[in-house]
Amino acid sequence: MLQRTVKKYIESLNLLPEGAKVVVALSGGADSVALMDILNRLDYACIGAHVNFHLRGEESDRDAAFSHQLCRDLGVPFYKTDLYAAEYAEREGISVEMAARDLRYRWFEQLRKEQGAVAIAVAHHKDDSVETMLLNLIRGTGIRGLTGIKPKNGFIVRPLLCCDREAVLEYLQQQGLTYVTDRTNQLNEYRRNKIRLDVLPLLESIQPSVREAISRTIEHLNDTEILYDKSIEEAKKRLCPGFKNGAANTPLVISIPALEKEAAAQSLLYEILSDYGFGRVDAETIYKTRIGISGRVFYSHTHRLVFDREEMIVSELPVNDVQEYTIDESQTVVSEPIALKCERITPEDGFDVSASRSVACLNAEKLLFPLTLRHPKKGDSFIPFGMHGRKLISDYCTDRKFNALEKESLWLLCSGKDIVWVVGERIDNRFRVEESTKRVYRVTVNLL
Repeated sequence: MLQRTVKKYIESLNLLPEGAKVVVALSGGADSVALMDILNRLDYACIGAHVNFHLRGEESDRDAAFSHQLCRDLGVPFYKTDLYAAEYAEREGISVEMAARDLRYRWFEQLRKEQGAVAIAVAHHKDDSVETMLLNLIRGTGIRGLTGIKPKNGFIVRPLLCCDREAVLEYLQQQGLTYVTDRTNQLNEYRRNKIRLDVLPLLESIQPSVREAISRTIEHLNDTEILYDKSIEEAKKRLCPGFKNGAANTPLVISIPALEKEAAAQSLLYEILSDYGFGRVDAETIYKTRIGISGRVFYSHTHRLVFDREEMIVSELPVNDVQEYTIDESQTVVSEPIALKCERITPEDGFDVSASRSVACLNAEKLLFPLTLRHPKKGDSFIPFGMHGRKLISDYCTDRKFNALEKESLWLLCSGKDIVWVVGERIDNRFRVEESTKRVYRVTVNLL
């Protein structure tokens, strides 16, 4: 019986703890009705969740009413929301299908948190996974796109992936359960419907067991994906000094010489960069231009990649921080944008000029308050301590072998239009402490 099959599947993959509270996505269609009934019979604390997108007029209202009545009959709490996918799609410039998916999963997650549920159960089955695999195949995809639908993705679980549509319909007939039918599922205007209504029947005329054959292939590829992912993680450690698994929000440095020693280097680069929003075409272009001018930049929606000599540096898109932070003469502690300790001292206090890069000892008599903290701008220059000629900040950074990310993250302490300290690096020679200096302004980077 399907109920026993689903129970074993849930247990084997640890999809749900026994008796757990779970939000069940309930459309009123055959698959979701079967899922709700099975989970309820297995003594899970089910919560029915229905979204009315108002895309099919009275039919949408009918589905909502049916889902509500089903939950009444089962003694299951029912929640409904009205969302308008067409308006959202137009506003965001995406398809109605994508808009509906985004909106419903966002609401499901909100409901899950509000109700203290451990998961959101959706009714995808084997046939859905087969269709997804074929859709990805015709779009063009890598190994992940050929592994179908995952049984668990975050808080989303799919307990029916162990069975096909035929088994679902048979179960409903055995239990005497009714369901509603979405007429749009019979229209081949959408790609998925074309796969279901046209492509798969054609394939079955060639090979009757094609769905089962594709399902077996998906299982094999899922096992292959595990080995593949392990290989990618090992390669990241070879190519990216300091790489930490899962740290997609921290800067990543990729060694170009190390990359070129790898087999299938271009594909490997794509797998690394895909975690940062770069597509396959992006990776191909980046790989082809890997030997070029330092400073060249490529962007994804969330990150950017900068070429810096023999390295690629991937970081989050920088915030356009043009603000200047002021330091008043009376301040002793600065917390933004960096932590600083500010002191006024006199040489008579037994003062010694520190040689540490994290400490700036400045001639207070030459400072014009309030001081300012800002990032470097194009053309910035100063006179480095011990020198007499001006040096561009950009040239100083090059001499210090700073990469592009390190250059951007520098802070400059300024007095009026003059840079008095490249913070954590070097003071300006004009503001140095001399034997005749009577008052010293000491600034220390707080490393704690």
